Amino acid sequence: MSSEGHSTSRAAPSGQGDDVDLDAARREEIRSAAARASTWTHWEALGLTWNATADAARTAYLEKVRLFHPDRYAGQRLGSYREKLERVFRRITEARDVLGDEERRAAYARATAPPEARAQLEARRLEDERRTGERRARLARQNPILGRAARVAEHVERARQAMADGRFGQAWNELQLALGADPRHAEALRLAPEVRRRAGAQRAARLVEEGAEAERSGRPGAALEAYREALEAEPGNVRAAVAGSRAALAAGDVAGARSLADAAVRAGPRAGVAHEALAHVLEAQGDRKEARRALERAVELEPGLASAKERLRKLRWRFLA
Repeated sequence: MSSEGHSTSRAAPSGQGDDVDLDAARREEIRSAAARASTWTHWEALGLTWNATADAARTAYLEKVRLFHPDRYAGQRLGSYREKLERVFRRITEARDVLGDEERRAAYARATAPPEARAQLEARRLEDERRTGERRARLARQNPILGRAARVAEHVERARQAMADGRFGQAWNELQLALGADPRHAEALRLAPEVRRRAGAQRAARLVEEGAEAERSGRPGAALEAYREALEAEPGNVRAAVAGSRAALAAGDVAGARSLADAAVRAGPRAGVAHEALAHVLEAQGDRKEARRALERAVELEPGLASAKERLRKLRWRFLA
């Protein structure tokens, strides 16, 4: 067989020692994405502009999956490109999880707003404060009883507006002011439980994003602090507990990592990532047998959890060796 005939039977080498079933353009696309994945914002990970809608994020994610999901290349030789694909796929999935959720997307959009948008938000806040001051001054000149009722109604109305804007922390503050003036106000009492829950979830989402940014910049201690604050705001937040366990391990706090991993499993007993987090801690504690069981449970719950599959494969190999 001629050398020319042989070269057409397989893909050209990648230039990094791999003999893979990927053409040169696809290899370059994967290499470039993998090299930049850790520095992307969530918007950049999905190829979106700032403040794109949740629907746009979900659509963009599906487009990216067609290129970067490792299963898309089943049966093909990928060599070192498998790890690169998994790295990019994890990053775009993380971005989708944030931007595809309305509350988390809104929190992230505020945190990453460009200077012009931030200036507009600040101007609106100052204008709201000015109008509030004027209203309060008018009420103070009125009958005290009528003034109190008007103030309570104003706080409740502002809470409703904040809810409509997705600002649940502000809504919760307004309801607290309303109930402080009138503890038996029916509408404020009706709204309070849901607003408090969503305010906690929104604060937790913001803190988880802060923790993730701290991790990406190599500050595991700051990341751990943010994740713990997120759990205080929303004790059942599986993502915060999982990420906190990971950050605690990176900071050398194995006991803290175990506590957070256990909390993740309690909060999300059917979340594969929670069992995966526990497996990492168990392995760090030297209990490979239980770590393997936790990974098996993670893969059972989430068959597409590539990182757990790979870790399980390595643990089984070590066990046999």
